[in-house]
Amino acid sequence: EIYDYRKEEVITRVFGGIDPEHPYIKEMLKSGPYLLGGEIELLERIRYNDGMDNYRLTPAELRERFVASGADAVYAFQTRNPTHAGHAYLMQDAGRQLKSMGYKKPLLWLTPLGGWTKSDDMPLDVRINQHKVVIEEGMLPADTVMAIWPSPMIYAGPTEVQWHCKSRRNVGARFFITGRDPAGIKRSKAKNQMNSGGDFYDGNHG
Repeated sequence: EIYDYRKEEVITRVFGGIDPEHPYIKEMLKSGPYLLGGEIELLERIRYNDGMDNYRLTPAELRERFVASGADAVYAFQTRNPTHAGHAYLMQDAGRQLKSMGYKKPLLWLTPLGGWTKSDDMPLDVRINQHKVVIEEGMLPADTVMAIWPSPMIYAGPTEVQWHCKSRRNVGARFFITGRDPAGIKRSKAKNQMNSGGDFYDGNHG
């Protein structure tokens, strides 16, 4: 199946605006005029051989982990950054709130993005190693499940946050944690940009 790539329509629907210097919009504008669709057959499991393949779990494998843990609720935290104290607090407090709601064994699923990110974001291997230390040092529950999510980061603000949440819900998360200005980005200083250099999205819209 071949479709015309209606870039301007897709961009405005997904991002809610157009900034030609937005890092992902820029990639979209460079791509060709058509989109291909159809069934995909996976011949063999993709291996990156980068020391992180053991964190690349399939949805079925994740569901098996959740069931095997005996958890009565799974709560997910999506991140493209290293875990800082504010993130750790959100995850700790979410577990506390779930227990206060009557859940006996809530399970944290730390789910860092492993797809494309802009060039000045922290590399995946650095983030994974930092997350491991945070868990080992006791800032997060010892039974935390950390698994790389293969989605790219497209910096689409509230629309992207809905994708982050729904995709994790489809795998088994009952609750999803997000912070302020998730998937946000600054506007470029390109011509004709309103609020040039300011936030592309209101920080409270996530």
